[in-house]
Amino acid sequence: MRRIHYLTCALLALSWTAPLVAQQPTGTIRGRITDNSTQQPIAGVLVSVGNRSARTQPDGRYTITGVPAGSDLVHARLIGYTAVNQPVMVTGGDTVSVDLALDAQALNLSAIVVTGYGEQRLGAVTGAVSSVSDSQFNTGRIISPAQLIGSKAPGVQVIENTNEPGGGTSIRIRGTTSVSAASDPLYVIDGMPMGTGAGGGLTVGRDPLNSINPADIENITVLRDASAAAIYGSNAANGVVLITTKRGQSGLHVEYTGNMSASSVDRLPDMLNPTDFRAAVQQHGTSGQLSQLGNTTTDWFGQVIRTGHGQEHNLSLSNATETSNWRLSLGYLDQDGILLGTTLQRATLGANYEQHLFDDRLRLRSNVRASRQHDVFTPGGVLSNAAQMGPTQPVYDSTSATGYYNWPGATLTSADNPLEIAALAQDRATTYRATGNVRGEYELPWVSNLRLNVNLGFDVTAASRDQFRPNNVHDQYKGTAQFGFQNRSNPGQQNGVFETYLNYAAPLRIAAGTIDLTGGYSYQTEHGEYPYFQATYLPSSASIDRIILVPDSSQVTNTLFIEDYKLISFFGRANYNLNDRYLAAVTLRRDGSSRFGPDNAWATFPSVALAWRLSDESFLSGNRSWLSDLKLRYSWAKTGNQAFGNYLWSSTYTFSTETACPQFGSQFVCTIRPSAVDRNIKWETTRSNNLGLDFGLWNQRLTGSFDYYVKNTDDLIFDVPVCGACNLSNHVTTNIGSMKNNGVELGLNYRVAEGPNRGLGWNVSFNVSHNTNELTRINPYADTLTPTRIPTGGISGGVGNTVQIFEPGAPVNSFFLCRQAHDNAGKPIENTYYTLKQNAAGDSTTTGCSTDRDARAFHDPMPKWILGFSNYMTYGGWDLSFTLRAHLGNYVYNNVASNQGTYQAITANASPRNMHRSVLETGFTQENVLSDYYVEDASFLRLDNITLGFNTQLGGEAFRFFATGQNLLTITGYSGVDPTAGINGIDNNIYPRARTFVTGVTLQVR
Repeated sequence: MRRIHYLTCALLALSWTAPLVAQQPTGTIRGRITDNSTQQPIAGVLVSVGNRSARTQPDGRYTITGVPAGSDLVHARLIGYTAVNQPVMVTGGDTVSVDLALDAQALNLSAIVVTGYGEQRLGAVTGAVSSVSDSQFNTGRIISPAQLIGSKAPGVQVIENTNEPGGGTSIRIRGTTSVSAASDPLYVIDGMPMGTGAGGGLTVGRDPLNSINPADIENITVLRDASAAAIYGSNAANGVVLITTKRGQSGLHVEYTGNMSASSVDRLPDMLNPTDFRAAVQQHGTSGQLSQLGNTTTDWFGQVIRTGHGQEHNLSLSNATETSNWRLSLGYLDQDGILLGTTLQRATLGANYEQHLFDDRLRLRSNVRASRQHDVFTPGGVLSNAAQMGPTQPVYDSTSATGYYNWPGATLTSADNPLEIAALAQDRATTYRATGNVRGEYELPWVSNLRLNVNLGFDVTAASRDQFRPNNVHDQYKGTAQFGFQNRSNPGQQNGVFETYLNYAAPLRIAAGTIDLTGGYSYQTEHGEYPYFQATYLPSSASIDRIILVPDSSQVTNTLFIEDYKLISFFGRANYNLNDRYLAAVTLRRDGSSRFGPDNAWATFPSVALAWRLSDESFLSGNRSWLSDLKLRYSWAKTGNQAFGNYLWSSTYTFSTETACPQFGSQFVCTIRPSAVDRNIKWETTRSNNLGLDFGLWNQRLTGSFDYYVKNTDDLIFDVPVCGACNLSNHVTTNIGSMKNNGVELGLNYRVAEGPNRGLGWNVSFNVSHNTNELTRINPYADTLTPTRIPTGGISGGVGNTVQIFEPGAPVNSFFLCRQAHDNAGKPIENTYYTLKQNAAGDSTTTGCSTDRDARAFHDPMPKWILGFSNYMTYGGWDLSFTLRAHLGNYVYNNVASNQGTYQAITANASPRNMHRSVLETGFTQENVLSDYYVEDASFLRLDNITLGFNTQLGGEAFRFFATGQNLLTITGYSGVDPTAGINGIDNNIYPRARTFVTGVTLQVR
C-alpha cells in the first residue's frame, strides 16, 4: 500500500509539472555562417544551443526552433574552422538573428569539392576524390584541359596520343577497364556532360575537350573510385572528371593574359647518315641502285621540321553583387606545330551568369561555351618518307613536274620526297562547337530545406575536314595511272540533356546527425549525321577548293550515316553525417540505353560508402597534438559501360561496291549483305572495392590519402572473328570475358613554409600509384575462330601482322612475340628464336616465328608505377613552380626500327630506302617484326614544366610576368622518339614531341 501511495503522489506531481513545462516559453534562433576571410557561406556547420542543434545549408543559413527563453550560448563548430561561442538572449515567441563568421584553421577539410549533382566539404567525402585548383595547374602551352592535371592526382594518367598541336589526349583513371569500349572518363563541365559515353562528343581528329579554353577553368575534380562516380551510372564506368569554370568576383574585374612561345623538336628517329647509307647500298645493293645515289647530304627530317611559334591571348570581364555574378571571356590561340604546315587556330567565347531571386529561394545559373577551331594536319606520308628517303639525294629537281626531286621511274616501292608531300598535299579541318546549360535551383516554400533542381543542356558540333592530293605528287602517279584524290567529310552532332532532381538536407529529427537526400531523373539524347564524299582520278587542274571530275574516269563515292542514341536514368543518393565522425553514402542509379536490345537495355548500378573519422574518437585524443585528422573509408560500387557504337545488337546492311560484286555466270550482281550480330549483347559491368585512409599531421601541415582498390569487369565487349561460313561478316561484336585491375595510390601534400608578410611560402605535393591489369577470362562467341586469345596491335611491316594479344592471365594489350635468340657475343641471330618448350640441354631454338607455337605474352604498354611531384614556391613578388613526372615499367614496340631496320629496305626496292640505325647492330637482311628485340623498356623521368614569375604593380594594378619551359628534360633508356608513344605503346613514326618556351604577362584591373 505504501508503494502505491508513493506512485500515486509521483504521478500527481508529474501531471502538475507537465503543463508548466509545456507552457515554458521558447523562441527561434536563425542566422548565417560565413567564412571570415572570403565572406562566402559555409555549409555543414553544426550550430547548437543547449540540446537543440541544426546544420547550415549550402547558403550558410540555419534555423533552430524550440530554444528555451533566457540567456544561452550559440556554439558553431566545423572541422577546418575555429569553433565560435556567441552569447544570446532568447525571448519567448520571438526570433533572434545570430550571424557568425568562422576563421579557417590551417586545415584543408573545409574546402568545398564538386561531386555528382551537388557539393560536399572535403572532410565529409566518403569516396576517393582529387581536387586540383587553378593555382596548382600545369603551366606552359596548354591546349586541352586534360593537360592541366597531368601528374597532379594519384591514379590518374594523362596520355597524349599524338604530339601534334591539339591532338587527342586520353585520361586513364585506375587503369584500363575495357578492351573495345572507350576507357576515357566522363567529362562534366558546369553540370553539362560532354557527350554521352566516356568523354564523347564529336571532333575531327582532335581532342574532344579542345573547345574549352583552359584559362576559363577554376577547378578540376576527379572522382576516382566507383562509389564517388556511381551517381552518373553507366557514363561513369571509367571515372568522372568534373570541370568548374570561373565565376564573377566582387566588383568589376578585368584580366588580360597574353603569351608567346617557341617550340623545337625534342627527339627524332635514329636513321642512317649519308655515309652509312651509301656504304649499305654498296654492300647490299645492285649496281643500278648504286648509280642512282646522289652526291648531296640531305637531312630529310630537317626539311620538314621547323621551329613552331605560337601566341595566345585571353581577356575576361567579371563582376559580382550580393544577388548576382557574371563573367565573360574571350580567348585566341594560334600555335604552329614543329612539323611543316601543321597548325592550330582556336577562338573561344565563354559566358557565365548567376542570379538569386525571391530572397535567395531561386537561383538561376547559365553557362555557355562556343569555339571555332581550324586545324591543319600533317599529310599522310610526311614522317614515314622523311625516315625512308635516301639522305644522299637532293631536295629539288627543276626538271620534274613539281620542282621536287624523286627517285627515277614510277615504282610503287620507292620512297617519296616528304617535302613535296608537305608542300602540295593538304589536310585541314574546321570545327564549330557550342555547349552550355541553364540550371535552376528553387527552395520549395512548403517544406523547409527541400530544393528542386532543373538542368537543361546542349552540346552542338558542326565540322568539316578536307584531304587533297594532287595527281602530280610522286606517290599519286606510281605505276601507270595518275590518281589524285579528295576526301571530304562534314559531320555534325547534337546532344541534349534534361535533368531534374530534388534535394533535401537537414538535421534528423528522430536521431542525431544530418541527412542529405537526392533523387532525380535524367534524359540524354544524341543525334549525329556523318556525310562523306570521295573523288579519285582527278585532273591536274583540281584543287582542295575546286573539285573537277573527268567523265568516265573519275570515281566518286557518296555516303551518309545517321545515328541516334538515348539514355534514360533514374537516380538517388542518401548521405548521412554524424558530427563529421561517422559518414555514410548510398547511391542507386538505373539506366536504360538504346545501345542494347529490349531484353538488355536496362541495368541497375548501386554503391555504398562508409567513413569513420578516427581522430575524433576518445582513444586517439592523446594524439591530437600531432594527429589533426584521420579518416578511414570503404566503398563498394557497381558501374556499367556502354561507350561504344550504336546498333550493335541489330543487323546493318552494306551495299556492295562495283568492284566487289559476286559473279553469276556472265553477270556481276551487286548485293546487300547483312552484318553478323549478337542480339543478346549486354552491358559491361565493373564491381569495385576501395579501402582508403585520409590523414593530416601537425595541424594539417602534412596531409595525404592512401587507397587500395580492386576492380573486376565482366562481359567485356569486343569484335571477334567468326568462321567464313557463319555469316557475311568477318567479325561479330559480343561479350567475351572478364578483366581485373587492382592497385594502390598515395597522395601527399606538405606545407614547408607559410610565407607571412611576403616571406617564403613553399608547398610540395607528391603522388604515386601502382596498377596491375589482368585479362582473367575469355568466353568467346560460339562461332569464333580464336577461343582462347585474340590478336590485336597492328603494325607496319609485312601483311596483317599484329604484335599484341588479349590472353587470359596477361595484361590487356600485352606484347605477343617470339623470344629473340642471340649469339655468344650478344648479337641477335636473324630469324632465330627460342621455343617455348626447352629440350634436355636447355633452351631450344627454331627458325622463324610461329605465333601459334613459339610466341608468348610479355610486358605491356601501361606503366606499373606512375609518380608525380609538384613544387610551388613564393618569396616577395617571385614565384617558382615545376612538375616532375615518372613512369616505371612501361614498354614500347619500336615499329620504326622493326619496319625500317633491315637491309631489305635496299634489296626489296628498285630504289633504296634509308634504314634505322639498329640495322648496324643486328645486320638483319629481312624483316623480323615478330621479334621481342624491338620491345624496349620505356620508363622515363620528365620535367614536364617549370615556371618563374614576378608579381608587381603597374599603374596601381596587379601585373605579372612569367616564363615557362615545357618538356625541357627527359631521362629514358628508350631509343625512339617518345617513351609515351600513345596509349597502345606502338611507336610507328609518331609525331615528335616538342620542347617549348613560353613568356607572357598577366594584367588585372579592378
